[in-house]
Amino acid sequence: MKYQFIPKIEEQEFKERRRILRSLMEKKEIDVVIAYADDKATFGQQFSRYYFNYQPHFEPCCIIIPMNQKSFIVTGPESEEFVYKNSYCSEVKIADVFTHPNEEYPFHKIQSFTEILLQFLNEKKLKKIRVGIAGSEMLPFKYWQKINDIDFVDIIEVDHMILKQRSIKSPQEIKVIEHAYKIAERGIKKGIEVVQKDVSEREIAAEIEYEMRKLGSEGMGIDTIIGSGKNNTHPILTRTTSRTVKDGDHVLLTIAPRYQGYHGAIGRVVAIGQINENISRSYEIALRAQEEVIKNMSPGKKGFELDTIARDVCISGNLGSYFAYSGIHSVGVCEFEPPIMTSWNKVEITQNMVLSIDIPLFFLDWGGLRIEDGFKITNSGNVPLQNLSKNIFYK
Repeated sequence: MKYQFIPKIEEQEFKERRRILRSLMEKKEIDVVIAYADDKATFGQQFSRYYFNYQPHFEPCCIIIPMNQKSFIVTGPESEEFVYKNSYCSEVKIADVFTHPNEEYPFHKIQSFTEILLQFLNEKKLKKIRVGIAGSEMLPFKYWQKINDIDFVDIIEVDHMILKQRSIKSPQEIKVIEHAYKIAERGIKKGIEVVQKDVSEREIAAEIEYEMRKLGSEGMGIDTIIGSGKNNTHPILTRTTSRTVKDGDHVLLTIAPRYQGYHGAIGRVVAIGQINENISRSYEIALRAQEEVIKNMSPGKKGFELDTIARDVCISGNLGSYFAYSGIHSVGVCEFEPPIMTSWNKVEITQNMVLSIDIPLFFLDWGGLRIEDGFKITNSGNVPLQNLSKNIFYK
């Protein structure tokens, strides 16, 4: 499949995101925001990618967005030129905490976090500055300690403020996400094509990822999950293994390619020969649950209402105790990001959200399965971001 254009997000949008963040900072009286990022696939790059289109590699970083000064990235010395050439950030500072402890870098000016943050204190002519921290759950202890031990810093967590900003997608973001789902769709199709008896899970994953790489995928938001048989589909998470597919197996495909920092997430089931009838029955119930959510997913609906709809269908099919997690969630610079439509979440669905409806049935006697698809919220309902059959694919 060839595309007529390759969508991307222009630099001006990143500037606008930082401007919006500053307006939120002003309301909260925050002097500077620090957001941690690293090269971990699932959540690592979310903040640096969202504000600077920077994808860390090898060395972690912190993005620094001050209220009244130029934004910049703090990282290790080996990443300085990498940032300049692969992001929309034009200023880099090197922090001692990001240097390799057994290396030396004679050509770089290396500072401490105290020195870097001191400029904002001096600018304000205050005794303390209010620092908003994003990504604190990922921030390694030694980095957290370096910031938290600075006596002129008051720390406020700002994840909720930023995640709310990210939950509504711009027209450029939607185009990029639509492309990510086209890549995911091709990946699933390739997976369905190559699944067969005596082929290993890893061989199937390799074919899927190669297909998606050819179409522009820059990596995976989660490791590609190819689970086959009872043991490799029983838990929510499984590693793709060298196990070969056998007669009577159901094979769970779950993929989340990343394109321009954004994700598409799709889950399907392939059957090899005659499978346990309970698998087919459970899949029909999962599909019915997803279809009921699709009918009701529109602006104004609350998160908990969608979760209740999905669970009630599974409860009525005697599978409620196997509904393993709240599977309706936003998709963006993380494959799995807030808002997550839990049983207590009162957030309202709004136009231009992108949501995944993932119906998870796991821990059963025969294993587990999911069906997952992405949808764009419109002014009156939703539209699917993939065009795939939802039936079990029998081989």
